[in-house]
Amino acid sequence: MNHQAHASLYVDELLRELETTARDEVILRHPMTFGETAGRARVDQLAAATGGVFATVEPAHSWSGPDIGGREWHGQIHDRRIRGMTVARRYGQRVEVDIFLATFPAPVRHALREACGSLIAAEHWALPAGIDTVLPPVPADEVLDPKLAFQLTDDAQLTSPVAVKPINGAADVVRICGHSIKVYGGRASGPRLTVGPTTLSLWTGEVAGLPLEVANVIHWQDQQHVKLMAMAMRPWPVVELFQARMKARTLPFLDDSYFEPAAEAAVRERAQA
Repeated sequence: MNHQAHASLYVDELLRELETTARDEVILRHPMTFGETAGRARVDQLAAATGGVFATVEPAHSWSGPDIGGREWHGQIHDRRIRGMTVARRYGQRVEVDIFLATFPAPVRHALREACGSLIAAEHWALPAGIDTVLPPVPADEVLDPKLAFQLTDDAQLTSPVAVKPINGAADVVRICGHSIKVYGGRASGPRLTVGPTTLSLWTGEVAGLPLEVANVIHWQDQQHVKLMAMAMRPWPVVELFQARMKARTLPFLDDSYFEPAAEAAVRERAQA
């Protein structure tokens, strides 16, 4: 599969799969922003601009169900391989497409802002006014419960926008999941699609009163045990809040190498200045 065929990050392919016609209302929600882009022509334009930041785009996994389709992909930008998810859902004559990213390194954020900044209103790139970004205290007697509906293999792995490298081992994965659910306050579950040993699970959390949208790809070792959870999220302003709160909670047992270096984060600040 070459980049030209999937420069829209599978948006066009998923819209065809859902038999989208001119009578349908089509909207796209970008991984970096709040709000939505409406209208097939504008959706196609934004999808092409988003996919255009990647030198190559390669498929990973595919899921299909009644009125829903998902594609996991990897995009190459500079020396980075970025995992992403594109999900399309039909609600009557409305088709909603979401693009999620598994990592948001500063050079990728900058490239997406450069490519898509003229297509999305400026206010959608930032947190709404009045959102409290102060890190909340962690109760000393807090009890963690990851609320996982399955068991993990001993060598289970978690990848997430929380960290720049995988979390390894069942004990640390459970610990991270326990802290995560304290930050986003529970999961409002959406569709689940299973193909072979992988399940696409969609759900929504909440950080500072704002929705955190998650696409989790679960890799099964067997019917009871999971060996990998690979999460992708949107929108970036809420993901950034989530990252900050998780870093404050997890630095006691994860070191600085799990988090984006300050020098890279400064790229975003200079780009937005």
